[in-house]
Amino acid sequence: MTGEIVELFVLRSGDRWTVMSEGVARGIFDYQVDAEEAAIRLAQGVRAKGRPSDVMSPDRGSQMRKVWPI
Repeated sequence: MTGEIVELFVLRSGDRWTVMSEGVARGIFDYQVDAEEAAIRLAQGVRAKGRPSDVMSPDRGSQMRKVWPI
């Protein structure tokens, strides 16, 4: 894999969840797990194109943790 890492972040926005990458919202979801699954699918697509990627999401204490790849 080459190039900079594409980082996808799952962030809470009010009572919904957003997937952000490179400063752009990639989707809005009702549940954190749905946002994480969508972010992982996006990250897998990025990796399939030969670029490294990872997904970060907050834990119960609001600390960001890597959820993919693990």
